[in-house]
Amino acid sequence: MVKCAKCGHKWREFPPEDAPKKVDVPENDLPASAEPPKTEASASGMSIEEMTQVNQPAPRPRPQPEKKKRNWLGWLVFVALVGGILAGGYYQRNLVVQVMPGMASLYQKLKLDVKTTNLLGLEIRNLKSKQIIENGVTRLTVTGDIVNITAQDRPIPRIAVQLVDSNNTHVYSWTTRPEAESVAAWETVTFSSSMNQPPAEAKHVRANLVPPRKAPEEDASNPAGGGSEKATHKE
Repeated sequence: MVKCAKCGHKWREFPPEDAPKKVDVPENDLPASAEPPKTEASASGMSIEEMTQVNQPAPRPRPQPEKKKRNWLGWLVFVALVGGILAGGYYQRNLVVQVMPGMASLYQKLKLDVKTTNLLGLEIRNLKSKQIIENGVTRLTVTGDIVNITAQDRPIPRIAVQLVDSNNTHVYSWTTRPEAESVAAWETVTFSSSMNQPPAEAKHVRANLVPPRKAPEEDASNPAGGGSEKATHKE
């Protein structure tokens, strides 16, 4: 029966002729229930999660960044440049000293012999003076070092000690000779000399090496007398 929702009229409606018909089938004619198909996971005894992990492709190793190649050529050029400068400074040290006289002290500290205007090859360093009073007498003592700045033994000449006033005017002087007669290569010899009752106006002390006297013909060719080495000490 079919009822109209608006007017409430009822009527009987039959199914269309082409509608599928219901067929009754005996229970024993139904096919036996088939077992659920076995999956690959159940056949191998592995769970689906394990099979998923197995079937996943192995992670590819990340490519390592290539190490930067060292610029060996640049290092070789740098080493060659430094080596060339050092070699030139060693073999041409006399020329270097002629152009830059201040480099002589550096070579001498490295115990490298160079040609300088110092013909004696000796220098007076650490010049000091000290006054003491003994029995009412003032005694002035002058000390210093004689340094050999060459690679050869050098004889020690006489030492001239000079006292000057505040205006650098000569007041008094004397000469002395240390006990040692020579100085070995690159070595040092100390000297000491004293005098009693120095002039009151003496303010500074100087000392210089007196070159040995030369033959008359050599003196004429070198009026300066060979260039003595001097040192000054202020009291």
